[in-house]
Parts: sequence; C-alpha cells; structure tokens
Amino acid sequence: MNPNATAADRIAGTEPVWTGMAPLAEVLASSADGEKVLLHAGPPYASRDEVPQPVLNSALQAIIFEGWAADLAEAAVIFASGQVSMAAAQDHGCLVPLAGIISPSMQLHVIEDPKTGRVQHAVLNEGMRNCLRVGMLEPGLVEHQRWLHGPFARWLSDRLTTGGAIGLLQPLEHALRAGDDGHSRTIEGSRLVSAILLAGDSCAFRPEAEAFLADSTPFALNLWMAAAALSLAAAEGIEGSDAVVRVGGNGVEFGFQVAAEPGHWFTVPSTPPRGPLVEAYRGLSVLGAIGDSAVVDFFGLGGAALRHAPLTLEALADFATDGLLERPERVMEREHPRLPTRTGASASRIARAGEAPAVLLGMIEGQGLEGRIGGGIFEPPVDAFRRASARHHPA
Repeated sequence: MNPNATAADRIAGTEPVWTGMAPLAEVLASSADGEKVLLHAGPPYASRDEVPQPVLNSALQAIIFEGWAADLAEAAVIFASGQVSMAAAQDHGCLVPLAGIISPSMQLHVIEDPKTGRVQHAVLNEGMRNCLRVGMLEPGLVEHQRWLHGPFARWLSDRLTTGGAIGLLQPLEHALRAGDDGHSRTIEGSRLVSAILLAGDSCAFRPEAEAFLADSTPFALNLWMAAAALSLAAAEGIEGSDAVVRVGGNGVEFGFQVAAEPGHWFTVPSTPPRGPLVEAYRGLSVLGAIGDSAVVDFFGLGGAALRHAPLTLEALADFATDGLLERPERVMEREHPRLPTRTGASASRIARAGEAPAVLLGMIEGQGLEGRIGGGIFEPPVDAFRRASARHHPA
C-alpha cells in the first residue's frame, strides 16, 4: 500500500478519549529539560532573542504563576538569564494555542487512544478573559490561572473519575453538523462537552464551573487540538510517508513534521493571517501565524471544514481564495470514517496541488499591547512542503 494511504488509515482509525488531567511536571518527569521549563507553540526558536513580545509577555506571567518571581521585573531578569528553558510543546507531546505558554504546574487534558495506549496532552482553555494565549500583560491573569489550574482542574478530574472518560469523536461530529468548524467556531462543541461534564453533578463547586463554561465558547478547542494531534501522530514512523504529523507556528516561523521523519521541523517564515480586524485596531501590526491549533486544520477541521460552518465562511469571505471549500479533496488522502471531513494531508499532495490546508487563526497584535485583534486565514507557503516531498520522494 502507498505509505501515505497507510498513514491516512492510521490517522482515521484513531479514537481520541479524554481520560483525565495531569500537570506538565508529571508529563515531563523523564525529560532532560529540567524543572524550570516553558513550552511554547510551533517549532523551537533559533534563539531567545527572537521570542516575540506577546510570547515573552506570556512567559513572564507564567514565571510569576510558578512562584519563580514575585513581579514582572524579576521575571524578566530570570528569563533573560537563561534560568528558565524554552521548548516546543509538540516536541513533548503537548499543545498550546496562539501565544500561550505551558509551565510545570499547569494542568493538561490527557487524551488517549485506548487501542494503542498513545497519549497526547493540551493545556486547558482559559476562557475569554485573562488569557495567556493572547500575549498581553493583565493584572488579573495570574490569579485566574491559579483558579483555572487549581479548583477548576480538580473539578474536571473529579468529573472524569465519577462520570467516566469522554470519547471525543461523537461530540465533535455533532458539533460539525451543527455549524462549528472545529477551530474558529467551537460554540456547539463547547456546549456539548460542558453538558457532559455537568450532567449529574451536585457538588459545591458546580456553580463556579457552570458559570465559567457558559462563558467559554472556545473551551472545546483545546480538546479538539489534542484529538487531532493524537490522530496525526498515529502515522509517525511510517517509512516513505510524508504525511504531516505535527504542525504549528511560533510567530516567527511556521513549521511541520512528516511521518517518516518525526522530530525534524521543516519551516518557512511565519506571515500574519489575513482577516477582518476589529475596527478599533485597524492599522496595528499583526504577529506572524502562531499556535499549535494548526493541527486541527491539517487533521481536517477548521479551514478544511468550512463547508459545515456558514457563519465562519461568511465572516472570512473577503479573504478566502477560490476553491477553498474543495481544497481538502486535493490535499488530503481520504474521508474520515467518523467525521464529515477528509483527513491525511501530506507534503506530496500539497506540493502537487500547489496549495496547503488553510489554517484559521486568531490575529495577535504584534507588540503585545492589545491581545487578539481579529481572526483570519493563514495559508502556509508551499515551498517547505515541496522540500519535504523531494526529500522523501526524490526524483
């Protein structure tokens, strides 16, 4: 069988299940990165000097969250001195959206494939306020993070222990059929997951959890990220396959890895997503494409599922290129058996088509002052995919 067809079959055959919560420190227990490590989106930075200001803002606040510094000034000294290491989250089986950071005490969703025992992790979605992912310095952010990764994460763990693990494909399928795209729009998916978590719960913490979930329309996104990444990773190690298995941006570079060569990042410059800006922010600079959430689009959601999300498509109509709805047929190997999408994007298919999966991303203001200022489409340049295809399928 064609190696990319084999890869797509393994991706499509994955059954992601949310089984629990775990702190990053536990996930990295055997890592050589040390106790003071911060994980960021996309490929590794070439040097600390190129870390964009929004990511630096998130890193400094994560340092305070961990108790390594008392204030921003002290945190900046610690960061600049190299006392804290930085690493790409996906190189450690973790995912973080946009300009966010994962630090050792932060809680992660544990997503497993029961058939193989493989595991993927994603940091908790922070809701709509005081979010590291938007890269702003905010007075209430550290306090919110302590609530999120403390009482709220314990409640989630208790609900999964009491109610049982949650299979993710069924609510994801329902969400897509109800108008979500699984990336830019996750309203129905978040409602469905919230309903499962709250069913039968009568503990004292329920009102707090319910209020937070009701206001957190993107809550399901981080679960979909881990489900997509777990599925893509099923193809890792297939000789001769250039199926995309990891993908994301760090604001400076956008990169991906292929099945036959896990661990090696192919990169291109990370240009800003194109999309409508909030009126008050027109004219401001936009950070280059950033976030590990690109895994959902390369899995078959987001920009590859716009035919299911008319409201997303309408909002991005002025920025969508011709043939966008038909692109999954050209760059992805097969239909997913459980979802109304295609899956199995590969470097060779992308190179032949001359176009890559469109990625729906938040637009982060480049100086770290305003946070998320819009939402748009990032279309990765095809050059790196051609290089990857030629490397694994030489003429």
